[in-house]
Amino acid sequence: VFNTGCEVTFKLHQTLPDKEVPWLQAKGLRHIIEPGFNYAYVPSPNRLPTTLPQFDGEQASLRLLPIDFPDYDAIDSVDSQNVLRLSLRNTVQTKRNGQVDNLLRWALYTDWRLAPRAGQGTFSDGFSDLEFKPRDWLTLSSQTRYNFDSGHWRIADHRATFTPGSDWSMQLGHRYVRTDPTFLAGPGNNLITTSFHYRVNENYALRTRHFFEARNGRMEEQSYSLYRDFR
Repeated sequence: VFNTGCEVTFKLHQTLPDKEVPWLQAKGLRHIIEPGFNYAYVPSPNRLPTTLPQFDGEQASLRLLPIDFPDYDAIDSVDSQNVLRLSLRNTVQTKRNGQVDNLLRWALYTDWRLAPRAGQGTFSDGFSDLEFKPRDWLTLSSQTRYNFDSGHWRIADHRATFTPGSDWSMQLGHRYVRTDPTFLAGPGNNLITTSFHYRVNENYALRTRHFFEARNGRMEEQSYSLYRDFR
């Protein structure tokens, strides 16, 4: 099978060195915007996936799969492809404690299928990856997936991470995965997660994790770990 393509990205940025936002601990701002275009073309192979045993076939994934070889490694599922991956990345930086810190990172991306195969739409789902750090001890992150054809959110994963010092940190999260057999085998999720990490001293640390499924009221997983640093 033959594979070719090209990728084009460029950056634009603006710096406001005197801009201060006290409630964000921001001293100076720099905004970086990075559009990206990644084109991939694969003609129809001489052996279609339906004629091959799927030992290394494509597995269902909550994320957008690579379109470049060899990043796309489901070799038994390689089929024709004529696609343009569109992306837009935004980064807002500031200075905290004399060092550059990322205040905001936001990536939007989707695939524009120029020649959709049977069962495919013109556009893939739309993806958004967002990380917002309003304080040096607080990070808010979000990963979402939206289906343009049905108008439904397929994934909404949100987390808040608290790191008030070097000794301990805590994370609270909620993960929603829509029940949809067209992209995921099995039921979805309405999952509440917690994680706590405590550094006892230079040699020992403790960690706990809990996963509670709100759909059926079950604690699906819990773990308690003791870490020992042998350095």
